[in-house]
Amino acid sequence: MKAAIYHGPGKMTLEDVERPSIDPAGILVEVRASGVCGTDVKTFLRGHRFFEPPCILGHEFAGVVAEVGSQVKDFAPGDRVAVAPYVPCGFCPMCQGGLFELCYKKSGVSGGAFTQYVSVPKEVLERGTVRLPEGMSFAAGAMAEPLACTLNGLEDCRLKLGDTLLILGAGPMGLLSAQAALAQGVGKVIVSELNEERLSKAREIGAIPVNPKRDNLKALVKRETNGLMAQAVLVCVGFAEAVEEAQAYVAPGGVINMFGGLPKDSTVTVDPGLIHYQQVSLVGSFGFTHVQFRQAVELMAAGRIDAERIVTHTLPLEQAAQGIKLSAEQKALKVMLVNEG
Repeated sequence: MKAAIYHGPGKMTLEDVERPSIDPAGILVEVRASGVCGTDVKTFLRGHRFFEPPCILGHEFAGVVAEVGSQVKDFAPGDRVAVAPYVPCGFCPMCQGGLFELCYKKSGVSGGAFTQYVSVPKEVLERGTVRLPEGMSFAAGAMAEPLACTLNGLEDCRLKLGDTLLILGAGPMGLLSAQAALAQGVGKVIVSELNEERLSKAREIGAIPVNPKRDNLKALVKRETNGLMAQAVLVCVGFAEAVEEAQAYVAPGGVINMFGGLPKDSTVTVDPGLIHYQQVSLVGSFGFTHVQFRQAVELMAAGRIDAERIVTHTLPLEQAAQGIKLSAEQKALKVMLVNEG
């Protein structure tokens, strides 16, 4: 089978590799769509401690069941599915505390999704594999993983009906977060972004777009909230300066969520008075839970969220490196790699 093999920063080649096998309780999925995410971009540009080359990148995918193990009863060849790249064990101290995304003993798929086939083990089949409803595209199914991550981030923001959310950054995750927040009943979503094309997309979604180079962001937030400021600020960019800036926009008792991962050894200066006297919470969000993955598919199936609308480029697997470069250069919003089957 074909696979895009990552060989280190800036190096990726399309190669023939051995088709993965399955165990009696697992399935083999023929990948039809796989999304390029920020982690793929960062890994391709400068490496990543979790991805030792040579390896296959990609973890947002959907496809068709190609083969089932002898013990599998609930799935059959031909089923259209979205698959979570990992699931929690449910029993470790983190899972018992409800922090499934921090599970000590996660189970995952056989490898990355920038390939033709992925082996799905029993645990992921049982807790992280969801049938795609009729009419839902494979590209939409591949968006379930990033959408699940945004649902996790929004839960950590502790938003209530009618609250105002400020999002710093209108990349794919910022725009998905805006859609999800509005679907969940947030009163207003303000999106701050320098890229005018991305601001236009935020406006289409129903958010209030603002370019901080052109407009006074603090004044706009104050005006839109009648002086209360934003109940939550979701930082969807990987810059420490953005986390520090967020402190100027959050309401007393509110939340600043470091949703975008910061480079290693980054430091953030925090106003202790804001934390102590204003009782602002500084939190972080990482990953998703198996419950949120299923919720993501259900929200798209119900038409509450159109995650596929942020896909701007569809490329064949052979152009995986090109898709990553387009994302890195902000020439694409969301790139989807497809196998026609």
